[in-house]
Amino acid sequence: MSESIFSAIPSGARRPLRRAGSASIESAHTIASSHDASLLAILTAPLRLGEPAQVGFLRKETELRAAFAALSAADSRALHARLANPRPDDALAAKFAGLVVDRKQRLLGFLADARRREAIAAAAANARR
Repeated sequence: MSESIFSAIPSGARRPLRRAGSASIESAHTIASSHDASLLAILTAPLRLGEPAQVGFLRKETELRAAFAALSAADSRALHARLANPRPDDALAAKFAGLVVDRKQRLLGFLADARRREAIAAAAANARR
């Protein structure tokens, strides 16, 4: 068992830090797994016949954003953790990591904004009553 020079607690005995109500990094890899197939399909789909690359990749970004918008705030948070901290055995995170930096940052920002979008939707629904 290796010990960290920064901690008196042996590394094997440490638990991941968690905020109340949040998923640990390990469980974050299983929460969004039901959505992996559809997200991977978007990421791996070839460009349409005659579609310029710029248009095709913008279309894929729009499709990913729509798929992310359909996730709950908890699923969005878990997926954000997976995509922002990719593990080598995570196919979705590996494919997402291949996106250009600007696109990746926009999509991660959208995922991170899920709680705010959910609160706005709830406030709008309450205002209509």
